[in-house]
Amino acid sequence: MKASIIIPSYNAEKTIKKAVDSALSQDYQNFEVIVVNDGSSDNSFEILRSYGSKIVLINQENKGAVKAANIGFKKAGGEYIVKLDADDWFEKDLLKKCCFVLDKRKDIDFVYSDYYEIKKGRKFLVSTKDNLFNTIAIGMVYRKDKLQEQGYYSENMKFAEYDLLLRTLGKWKGHHIAEPLFTYFRHEKSLTAKKEFLETAFKELRKAHPDKIEQIKKIREY
Repeated sequence: MKASIIIPSYNAEKTIKKAVDSALSQDYQNFEVIVVNDGSSDNSFEILRSYGSKIVLINQENKGAVKAANIGFKKAGGEYIVKLDADDWFEKDLLKKCCFVLDKRKDIDFVYSDYYEIKKGRKFLVSTKDNLFNTIAIGMVYRKDKLQEQGYYSENMKFAEYDLLLRTLGKWKGHHIAEPLFTYFRHEKSLTAKKEFLETAFKELRKAHPDKIEQIKKIREY
């Protein structure tokens, strides 16, 4: 298995099909799609079950987004791992373009790209070229062995994706692709739309990485 797409999902019956379909529609060979249904109480499980053997479905009690992602990461059989949230979607060539870099450049530990963001009905391009911390959790393709070395996401961190970047800053080498390869749909119910969540998340990062305050300041606005 070359690549694994991990989709943690919680009560996403309105969006999960579009996310899974975008994962399955990748213009790439030898990959798997793992969906972690994290204790959904809506119709998510029935929707996901309809995919049959097209996906690997993990159905569990609710453990939270970060733990659900880690469960998927650990289950992954791919050499490369990428996360997709249940309300977002990939362009069909994301895996092809990112995995091509990792295949050719053994010195590269992860690949990231620009992306589209949809907020309040408006779609705009987000560039990550000059600021790695403009990235989000999805769409970053990692070597699985590197994630294993780091112990995957820190499960006590709300912004586990930025904690991972801060932990590996200066250790991992990334490669940027200057084109949008996925779409991030930010809605009013997103965790990052909640002021208390953001305040706590940034407080955790500052406490865990007191020597990287300037990098934390570069994290994109929510």
